[in-house]
Amino acid sequence: MAGRGPAPKPPEQRRRYGQPMRGEWVDLEPLEEPILGPFNRETMTCKERTWNAWRDSPVTSQYGVEDIEAITQLAELWAELSPIDVDRRMDRLGLNPKGKRDLRWRTPNEVKTIKKAEEKANVTKLRAVGKK
Repeated sequence: MAGRGPAPKPPEQRRRYGQPMRGEWVDLEPLEEPILGPFNRETMTCKERTWNAWRDSPVTSQYGVEDIEAITQLAELWAELSPIDVDRRMDRLGLNPKGKRDLRWRTPNEVKTIKKAEEKANVTKLRAVGKK
């Protein structure tokens, strides 16, 4: 009796439709010292605690000079921007959960959770087999 449907293609001719949109995930490490400078009350209109949270975030370890300028500009224009514009800028800089997912960055807490799950999954279950 013949099999159902066409035979599978050789591996070199197959197409994969579920390819990832971007590269691999980046696991972020906690910062040893902040990348961003201290809060500037004269120019920044965001809250000081917001700036300090960004300053402590491991996300900033991925920033170049242009990203530091972009986050500083966001802090300065905070009061003038609409909430939607603030969210968009935060997304692009990875300063909120959506932004981190889009950039494929994992926080240290996510990395710990993933490692624990992998350790649980690697437990081999033994099955006792009796004599027949």
